[in-house]
Amino acid sequence: MNMLYFFLFAMVHSEQIIKNINVPSCRNCVHFKPYYSTEFANSLSKCSKFGTKDIITDKISYNEYADMNRKDETKCGKEGKYFEQEQNLQLKILIHQFVRGLPNILLTTTFVFYMVTLIKIRQN
Repeated sequence: MNMLYFFLFAMVHSEQIIKNINVPSCRNCVHFKPYYSTEFANSLSKCSKFGTKDIITDKISYNEYADMNRKDETKCGKEGKYFEQEQNLQLKILIHQFVRGLPNILLTTTFVFYMVTLIKIRQN
């Protein structure tokens, strides 16, 4: 029983060591472009700091994944040398959640409209 108390005490008073705790997260950066079919921050998210412009159409493609830019020291690197704090992070997350849920919203709205129309037709 004394050993159990020792291990519980040791777990409570042990110091946490978290790798990369002082490194800024891409999800909090102004250049972070979330992938809209999944959660806000994931491995498919892109970085708008680095892209490629099509010289014919002027369209800019952000084909660099954020996590790959963080692994490449010639780009943002592990320390996040181009990191800029996103001032409207909560709004950015809210927009992401809305866009991600948009197909369900449209489907539900269409179904409700269809049902209301069907009920009105049957009443006449």
